[in-house]
Amino acid sequence: MPIAYLDVPEGAQIDKKKKLVQGICDALHEAYPFPDDTRIFLREWSIGSVSQNGRLGSEPMRPVLVMHVPQGVSIDAKRKMMQGINSAVAEAYHLPEFVIFMHEHPLDLGSVDGRLFSDNQGRVDAQKEAYGV
Repeated sequence: MPIAYLDVPEGAQIDKKKKLVQGICDALHEAYPFPDDTRIFLREWSIGSVSQNGRLGSEPMRPVLVMHVPQGVSIDAKRKMMQGINSAVAEAYHLPEFVIFMHEHPLDLGSVDGRLFSDNQGRVDAQKEAYGV
């Protein structure tokens, strides 16, 4: 159940956006195959709405992705996922210095419909199986 927020400059064509979110989704789903519920929120910003180093609108926006994911994925899976996400964003935006921040959460710090993920034994078992724990 990865959730990702991608902040990018406005202006990409819809076909590039579709390819972008599919590439990010594929990279996330490979690392986090359960459950099949990957959400990506694409947030576009105009040049006049972004400051870099204290200068408003001074240069093309550098994309940033922040994702919230479950704990437990191996470092190799993270590396592969980061490369896949980076490739998808680079293809769509061709901008420098793309940054990714990953927030990992234990299953007892998230819920769906008011029920902790850790209380869902099927979810707990699926995560153990996927991570080889």
